[in-house]
Amino acid sequence: MKSRSLIILAATIAAFITLSATSATAQQTNVSATLIFASSQGDGIDPALRAYESNLKRLFKYSSYQLRGKSNARLSVPGIASMNLSGGHRVELVAQESSGNKVRLSVKWSNQRRMLFNTTINQDKGKPIILGGPSAPSQNGNLILVLVPR
Repeated sequence: MKSRSLIILAATIAAFITLSATSATAQQTNVSATLIFASSQGDGIDPALRAYESNLKRLFKYSSYQLRGKSNARLSVPGIASMNLSGGHRVELVAQESSGNKVRLSVKWSNQRRMLFNTTINQDKGKPIILGGPSAPSQNGNLILVLVPR
């Protein structure tokens, strides 16, 4: 009888560990951040940005899109992460629970001097979030931030 109780206990513990590991995996999200400089000076799109080309051209009327920085973060849900991009740009993310295949992200985008964007978005995993950022008058263009939760 003791061996049967031990087997049941061992099976229960194994099931609990498996469920905990599955739950921990389900409660994670990866987010990639891409910083883009868009301008009317020049022509074409950086090959690294081809995946976003149609969205960029539809949303913004620039002729040139250049990659300025890229970073990735892994967040627990709920959880917090930050990413540093080029030129002193920083993105802070707070992931919150959401329904279905969606991720709810609070996004704070700043540079060394000021807050550029502060918003919360509920987005399907795998779909890009495209945020038009500040103008860069000295360079005749705008900065754009693309976030993709996975």
